[in-house]
Amino acid sequence: MKNQKTMILATMLLGSTALAPAAFAQDAAAEGDEVKSVYDRARPDYDAPGIRSGSFLFYPAVGVEGKYNSNIYAQESNVTDDFIAVVKPNFNLVSDWNSSYLAVSAKADIGRYLDNGGENYEDYGFAINGRKDLSYGTDFHGNVAYDQKHEDRGSPDAVGNAAEQTQLSVMTASVGFKRDVSILSFAVDAEYVKRDFDDVALNGGGVLNNDDRDRDRRKGTMRVGYEMANGYEAFVRGSMDRIEYDNSKEDGGPQRNSDGYEAVAGAAFDFTGKAKGEFYVGYMKRAYDSDTLNNTDGINFGADLLWNATGLTSFRGTLKRSIEETTVGGNDSNGNFVNSSGIVATLVSGRVEHELRRNLLLNADVSYTRQNFELTTREDEIWGAKLGLKYLVSRNFNVNAGYGYDYRGTTQQGQDYERHSFMVGIKGQW
Repeated sequence: MKNQKTMILATMLLGSTALAPAAFAQDAAAEGDEVKSVYDRARPDYDAPGIRSGSFLFYPAVGVEGKYNSNIYAQESNVTDDFIAVVKPNFNLVSDWNSSYLAVSAKADIGRYLDNGGENYEDYGFAINGRKDLSYGTDFHGNVAYDQKHEDRGSPDAVGNAAEQTQLSVMTASVGFKRDVSILSFAVDAEYVKRDFDDVALNGGGVLNNDDRDRDRRKGTMRVGYEMANGYEAFVRGSMDRIEYDNSKEDGGPQRNSDGYEAVAGAAFDFTGKAKGEFYVGYMKRAYDSDTLNNTDGINFGADLLWNATGLTSFRGTLKRSIEETTVGGNDSNGNFVNSSGIVATLVSGRVEHELRRNLLLNADVSYTRQNFELTTREDEIWGAKLGLKYLVSRNFNVNAGYGYDYRGTTQQGQDYERHSFMVGIKGQW
């Protein structure tokens, strides 16, 4: 039954991606606005006005939410539910220049549980990103960001007997160059990401040392595109990355340092005001330094689609296959415990956004992820669904409500879970 659901969902998304160019080919040369979804469109009567400071606009905001989670520990049995109060302040400082761009932002996500205070969290983050326009279609761009956050209890690497949620910090820095003039486009990007996981106390005493999960990733990507016709582009993209763990081997695990490679070819389309997206296929590989972790490789494919089916309804579709990091292990086909080299994950998702009224927006999401833990027999299937609404009261206030459902089915004994969540919140913005 699960496989049938997967096939149906994948067929719908791929079919939509394949048919979109044919459906909108006649509009390829038409003039109109940039392709934006219902939620992303400008609404002058309800968008935050901002506070001007010279050539910058300052956008402060704060949201307050009440949540209910039916399974806060993501457990298979003896589940625990709770109510959570959440406060989310944030601000954005954005340039108002004729060319180039600079933005500074800060955010926080503070949660307090009614009955289980050990799950309380204080997440926060800062970011600076900008773009320097050299000429029409040519720019340098960069980004620096720092996030302090917590790991979801449903993560495959989360330890079930941890007394509290694992805290981690993520520092990201990237720089790139893009030139898109005439029929040829060229882009090159470099990115550095550092992840640092805090140790966590265990139920019954003791501390879990998470140093073996700390790692750095350096990645370079190059993309070359050729415009075949107005609105259509063929492209090739290649990337290489190096992941280095701080001391995984010293903590008793295998040496997880590795090199990754990816090469894909595909096509992109952008039909002004109607639809945009891309689809690609290629090859991916991750080669590990350790002799005990076999190299992982295979076919890589993906697709992204944003389609404004009508003036009031938008559809987003995503299909993606990737190799993800993990530090967990499992049994092999002979029943022996082995360390997994990585996760081959396939994601299929879809989202519908609808403008019921000018100030009342609805959305629905569905997703399916299949995770294969290399070298082990473990396989996970993760289903997700969300329903939400956004009521725009004025330029300074909006009300949000939503329902979420998550389910994980896994061959790892005792690791299945199901949870429901409800949320109601109000946001003030200036």
